[in-house]
Amino acid sequence: MKFAALLPALALASALMAQNPWKNATPPYPHARTGGNYMQNYYLPPAASTPWRPAFSPDGEWIVFSMAGSIWKIRIGETTAYELTAGSTYDSSPVFSPDGSKIVYTADEDYEAINLRMLDLKTGESHALTQGSQVNLDPVFAPDGKRLLYVSTQPDGWYNLYAMPLDAAGNPGQPLKLTADHSYHNARLYFGAEDLHIQPTISPSGDEMILVSNRDISLGSGGVWRAPVEPNAMDKAKLILPEETLYRTRPQWSPDGKRILYSSHRGTQFDNLYVLPVNGGEPYQLTFGDWDHFEPSWSPDGEWIVYVANEHGLSELRLLETFGGEERPIEIRQRVYKRPMGTLAVTVRDGRTGPLTAAKIMLTAADGKAYAPSDAYHRVGARALFLDFFHTDGSFELDLPVGEVELLAMKGFERVPVKARPKIVEGQVTRVELAVERFTNAKARGWYSGSDHVHMNYGGNLHNTPENLMFMAAAEDLDVVGEKVANKDNRIFDYQFYNGAYDEQRSTSDRLLSWGEEYRPPWYGHINFINLTDHLLSPFTTGYENTAIESLYPSNTDMFRRARKQGALGGHVHPYTDPPETVGYANARTFPVDLALGSFEYLEVMTGAMYAKHTARVWHRALNCGFRVTPSGGEDSISNLHRNPAIGAARVYADLGGKLEWSRWLDAIREGRTMITNGPLVWLKVDGEGPGGEIHLPESGGSVEVHATLESAFPVDRLELIFRGEVVQTIPLTDGRHQASWRGRIPVEQSGWFTLRALSDNAVYPIDDENLHAETAAVYVLKGDQPIRSREDAEYFITWIDAITKQAEQHPGWRSEKEKAHVRGQFADARKIMVERAAGR
Repeated sequence: MKFAALLPALALASALMAQNPWKNATPPYPHARTGGNYMQNYYLPPAASTPWRPAFSPDGEWIVFSMAGSIWKIRIGETTAYELTAGSTYDSSPVFSPDGSKIVYTADEDYEAINLRMLDLKTGESHALTQGSQVNLDPVFAPDGKRLLYVSTQPDGWYNLYAMPLDAAGNPGQPLKLTADHSYHNARLYFGAEDLHIQPTISPSGDEMILVSNRDISLGSGGVWRAPVEPNAMDKAKLILPEETLYRTRPQWSPDGKRILYSSHRGTQFDNLYVLPVNGGEPYQLTFGDWDHFEPSWSPDGEWIVYVANEHGLSELRLLETFGGEERPIEIRQRVYKRPMGTLAVTVRDGRTGPLTAAKIMLTAADGKAYAPSDAYHRVGARALFLDFFHTDGSFELDLPVGEVELLAMKGFERVPVKARPKIVEGQVTRVELAVERFTNAKARGWYSGSDHVHMNYGGNLHNTPENLMFMAAAEDLDVVGEKVANKDNRIFDYQFYNGAYDEQRSTSDRLLSWGEEYRPPWYGHINFINLTDHLLSPFTTGYENTAIESLYPSNTDMFRRARKQGALGGHVHPYTDPPETVGYANARTFPVDLALGSFEYLEVMTGAMYAKHTARVWHRALNCGFRVTPSGGEDSISNLHRNPAIGAARVYADLGGKLEWSRWLDAIREGRTMITNGPLVWLKVDGEGPGGEIHLPESGGSVEVHATLESAFPVDRLELIFRGEVVQTIPLTDGRHQASWRGRIPVEQSGWFTLRALSDNAVYPIDDENLHAETAAVYVLKGDQPIRSREDAEYFITWIDAITKQAEQHPGWRSEKEKAHVRGQFADARKIMVERAAGR
């Protein structure tokens, strides 16, 4: 294939490797030092294409909210929304001043910092209240309008509350810090040691506040506290609601001062609205439904509540009558913009003359911001380039500011991405047709792609469905979707869809859907089950501090064995982003135990490039000890979070013999006929045998003929043939480093295995990962009766088992000596096997 002839735009994309033409690849919000990806998804305001963070005006006649990166207002009972801000920042979280003359809002500066700004509604001009590289959130006015409470990571990256004085013109004074840094006795799961102090709401009298904090709380983002508005407020704070929250609470003090309104999941899959007395008590539920109810806010008279619902998938504004229960949708049928706008209409075809096809779209307008249609979920990558994107069914239309647009469409790894730069003209429709051209067809080889690590719902802003999941898979050209039911703390998501492993009803001849489980114990490390045919395995996790399941019993080995009784395949997932020995063997901690005991079938080598870099080394050591472990892939996409890898960003290809069937997929995983990748495609034959195959040589050894092939839409830097973990042949690249084909003979003097690996040194646009990485499963070569063994690698695993045995002994959660002895016995049995392997047996 000649990429320059096929699609000239790709030459530009290739030249941009390790770059994003729209923004740099700075990690998001580098000065926010707690919470990580979950904090960014559940707490920080998203650049949503649909409405978010609504609030009433003081006269109760208008709703102000964020949408498409701007602040908007709409009069209650009408359907026309008016844009109030328009600039280079993603604006959100608007609140009116008590006199209704101003609005304070958050301004997200390209996912690096968030600052507060004040809009004068009379002049339409905004000015800064905070500046710099920190994160500033949750603005709320004091009743007299002379102070603004807010959250900031200033100065050291931890979330604390501040009170900012304001003069009559809205100019800020010196902020007063209301809460102080405070540490828990250990690093809490997903939240770390430093406490959060977030989401303040102020009393009608202005001298008290209610906030969310995990002060002295082991799990979640914290309980709800009542405290004075003064420095060191937590010293006098009272916990009024002990609950394992997840950033969604957003308490709102009622206008009459007697209760708070807030959002809570209360251990279920969905968030609903509740009220609670301000002194504490029993929560009372206001909304009901198998969808989320977020971001509530009182009307000035307390008779109505405005909130965000995702019943139909994307967020929408709703009004709820406090007494009576009437619900009203707030429909937006027309938008009046603050700036000149035009319309972009795009179609995407499969080939230049093919039908419309689903695809992934990356779009940045002339103002430097990313946009998505109002019927699409605006997403952001989370690995390296942090590119904004959305999925389309093949046709979309949206309004954009005038000027040049950066537009790219891509569909999986077997078609060439296509780029265009249309120009938006005020009041006109600009039409663009894009064609994603296929350059190879893995199915013609008998290979099909899949992701075995996908989550549909996980507390995110989107209410996802199996149908939408399959649509996203089509846009990413993914043949097999391995959805995993899983816990998030005390919640279990999507269990109601499980009805045996293979979803025959929703699968098609082109795409398969299965329901499995991710079992998520923090001490042992997470594991996946494929093909649980009878039931899901509870309690879905072990080792959670301060719960009735804090014990390390049962072990992962026990759960693998239970799953296998149902005919399931098991594997360790998202294992290592560092050499295991440098981080206390955290993540997939008991991998060598399960390896020696033969309790699982596969290892998720490809979750992302950084995982693959370090996990592949552990996998190679396992192969060198004679254990046959299938490499698998899955990006751990949480598909209803907006900031997360796209489904199929990391995938496994499997040799199904030319027919897409569930039983063939299972056989391929079980037998090691796979290849893992985040972009390049690599194919390997050794004496005619592909991955999973076995070649027998005489006792004297000999040589094997190798045929190695690379096909890639994205340029790689190296293509390497590996034997027993060492590079034995670097293969020349052709066609701008997109292709390679090599045949040669390799001498074999000891039993071992071959794989073929492709790598780039850096990120390659538009793949959102640290670098490109692809590798085949092993082809085994046996010299006579000699087993595949390595003393060095077996001893590495022995050291590992010894270390985690000591760690397990010291764990505080055991319920009995019997439990501890059971797990200790498994570790000891595994060690004996590794000692045998070290001895060459």
